[in-house]
Amino acid sequence: MLVVDEDVDALELVRSSCDEPNVFYLVGWLAVLPLTDASVDEVVARGAPSEETAAEVFRVLRAGGSVELEAGNEDQGPAALNVDEHEAERLFTDAGFAAVTVRALEDRLSVAARKP
Repeated sequence: MLVVDEDVDALELVRSSCDEPNVFYLVGWLAVLPLTDASVDEVVARGAPSEETAAEVFRVLRAGGSVELEAGNEDQGPAALNVDEHEAERLFTDAGFAAVTVRALEDRLSVAARKP
């Protein structure tokens, strides 16, 4: 599993509460992942959904891999809530993902998808 965040403190918080084996933490941006194609099974991250983000996550996932993305107004870049559930679903579907599920909460947007 790959956990990506721009905030070192947020990654440290996740790391300190996770006892799963084979979890890798990356400080960075979802739209530019310094990983080879089809190199991870799962990506968990915070950040606003975008065409670039969906395409980059799709690129680094192995077949059958999954992504869980959560975004909110405090996230950097375009405000997450400027993208509604239908637009977020379209972005991930257009990138090639299947089983795309989008949930909109009061101030958050959550996307889960699987690479076929």
